[in-house]
Amino acid sequence: MTTQDSQVVIAGVAEQVMGRGNPAPPYRRLVVDTALATLQDAKMEIGDIDGVVLCTSIPQPFEWSAAEVAEHLGIGPAWVATLPYGGKPATAVVEMARGAIKAGLATNVLVIGADNYATTLGLEGAIELLADGLDAQYEQPFGPLIPTAFAMMAMRHMKDYGTTLEQLAAIPVAARRHAALNPQAEIRDPLTVEDVVADRVITSPFTRSMVALVSTGGSQGFVVSAASSVNDADRSVEILGYGECGGFMNITQAKSLTEFEHTKRAGENAFRQAGIDRSDLDFAELYDPVAIVPIILLEDLGFCAKGEGGAFVEDGAVELGGRLPIITHGGVSAYRHPGMGGPLDCVVEAVVQLRGEAGDRQVRNAETGLVHGEGSWLANNAIVILGKPQ
Repeated sequence: MTTQDSQVVIAGVAEQVMGRGNPAPPYRRLVVDTALATLQDAKMEIGDIDGVVLCTSIPQPFEWSAAEVAEHLGIGPAWVATLPYGGKPATAVVEMARGAIKAGLATNVLVIGADNYATTLGLEGAIELLADGLDAQYEQPFGPLIPTAFAMMAMRHMKDYGTTLEQLAAIPVAARRHAALNPQAEIRDPLTVEDVVADRVITSPFTRSMVALVSTGGSQGFVVSAASSVNDADRSVEILGYGECGGFMNITQAKSLTEFEHTKRAGENAFRQAGIDRSDLDFAELYDPVAIVPIILLEDLGFCAKGEGGAFVEDGAVELGGRLPIITHGGVSAYRHPGMGGPLDCVVEAVVQLRGEAGDRQVRNAETGLVHGEGSWLANNAIVILGKPQ
């Protein structure tokens, strides 16, 4: 029997946060501790869970499967799925779990993502692994880092639309202001536009402050449930809509460096499924690996016209109290970047915001929020829209 007409919600969330520079525990320890913390938040027991989704670790992709996690925790019989970690998949797991519930394969699905990325590989090893993701024939020989692909987008955006360094700098400044209100953020020191522009250049035009952190590790978990099965309905958050679409894999194959039709399609599908307009959103947790990405996303998702993203962020629209607050926890430039789990952190943050539990960084009267997940360099995108149950 399917449950196609029933609400599906996120009933519980949890994170394991290491803190700046502190080594992460072994991968399996992270998974187990996060699973138990997530169940506690959802007010559920092991016996309530009949589905498990595991996002695999980047440095240890075959360390554990979802079936092995279920076995270790004593979950079963259960529907299980193991998904490669990364930007879009880290958001797509929400829809995977919702789909299993609507198909009648499970009722309460435990979703876990964990990584001890830089703890395992070291900073240089983590950077080298990411660089290896570039195409071996057409990209790696030229020696780019991951930020270099995004830097090409930024340079083209600046040339075509007049976007300035100061407008790019507005993204990490907003992230840092939000992180200053988040006691778990790795970097909470004040940051100004002048500081960002004057910082050390990483790959032109990006300075260090415009590029994501490399954290030691961390984890995220949530329980996706049929609304009828939750034990704490007041703290559940409904999954309203979802959309995903890919356009390419390697940056050399992108038709444009500033405008992405597949991002637009993912957004349109999510909004149509949710049955809401963009003006209904109270915040957007956009993945922010470098400063240009949120600017392009704001344009391609229809919050401003193409070429106007820089001006949109420059006037404070994306800060708390603005028209559309983004990266309210501090994003991967200030909160943390524990591997490829940035979008999973965004899911957790969105749930916390919609529960009204974000403390000093709380978006006032938050009822609807968007979460974005990205694979590679805006090559593949997934959009989740969440809201308070009606």
